[in-house]
Amino acid sequence: MNIATQKDNLIKWIQTIEDATILKKIESIKSDDTFDFEKEWARGISGDELRDRTKKHLKSLPWKK
Repeated sequence: MNIATQKDNLIKWIQTIEDATILKKIESIKSDDTFDFEKEWARGISGDELRDRTKKHLKSLPWKK
C-alpha cells in the first residue's frame, strides 16, 4: 500500500470517529514530537487478542454467570 492510499484510509477512518476522547488522543499524537510509532506498534495487541481478552472479561462479570 502506498503512502497516498494509507493517508486516504486514515482520513476516511478519522472522519468516522465520533468519540471526543479518541479525537483528542489523535490530536495529541499529531503534536507529540517524541511519538515513536514503532514502539507504540510493538505495544499494541492484535484484533484476535483483543477479542479473546474481551470474552474473558465478559465471562468474569457476575451478571454473565
